[in-house]
Amino acid sequence: MKIPITLILILLTQFTVLGQINERYTSFDQALKEPEKVKWLDLDCTEIPRVSKQIYKYPNLEALYLTGCELKEFPEGIEKIKNLELLNVWNNNLSSLPIELKALDKLTVVNLRNNNFKDLPRILTVLPNLREIDLSDNEHLNLDGALISLSKVQKLDFLYLDGLNISTIPLEIKELKFLKELHLSDNPNLDLVNGFASLSQVPNLKILVLTDNRLTFISNKIKLLNQLNGLVLDNNPDIEIGNLVENLNQLPNLKVLLLRKNELTKLPENLNGLSSLAVLELSGNNFPESEQLRIKSLLPNTNVVF
Repeated sequence: MKIPITLILILLTQFTVLGQINERYTSFDQALKEPEKVKWLDLDCTEIPRVSKQIYKYPNLEALYLTGCELKEFPEGIEKIKNLELLNVWNNNLSSLPIELKALDKLTVVNLRNNNFKDLPRILTVLPNLREIDLSDNEHLNLDGALISLSKVQKLDFLYLDGLNISTIPLEIKELKFLKELHLSDNPNLDLVNGFASLSQVPNLKILVLTDNRLTFISNKIKLLNQLNGLVLDNNPDIEIGNLVENLNQLPNLKVLLLRKNELTKLPENLNGLSSLAVLELSGNNFPESEQLRIKSLLPNTNVVF
């Protein structure tokens, strides 16, 4: 899938991105040589017309990628993949999913990024094992309505809402009772001062990703997220680092902080706000060697990565 296995996921979750340990097949002809071994099928767009006639031949298929093909309609026959766990239709022109997908009761991950969805497809609310949904870059998505529908996805714990031009976080997000990891990257108009209050009502939220949000400061209201274990603030080069370190001191359960590619050259003199971290990721910055040594000496119990 599109998700990189970040350090934060390795340390704080046991979730496995499907297909990464299996051979990737990119054509039906290649896969038909040993169809029982095929678990990951990443089809070229020219192969999609063959889906309805060929897909049933792979009894152990777990991950299917149909990406970047300008699809407006969902291919028939995918409901026949009884063992399917991951469905990736990123970068198409889809606006709906067929009701027939209700047969995919093992489906765990659905990537709908960069399509034309205005509402959450209703079929996703009845899939009993669905854990991860990516709705990023669906520019016309009705977020309030989508969150109401998402509350019906009983096992949802990973949600991606990147690039949706979100300014406020609707209170409906509190209904996502099992949500553990939320991605809100590439939403530069996001109001986090009030947003932290909404997010504090998500009872199991452990990881918050705010990459590429043009952040300049982190409000002291972040203390409301006292359940947070991991925070990702990559590529926010204008963030006021002193303010950040001071306010993070109010998060007693924070164990992982990612500050990659923020054009940092130094951290504040007082690093007490980071002293409880297990991991501090600072790669992609511009720290001189002397500053790296100082940071490590002040955080002896933290794995600092440059």
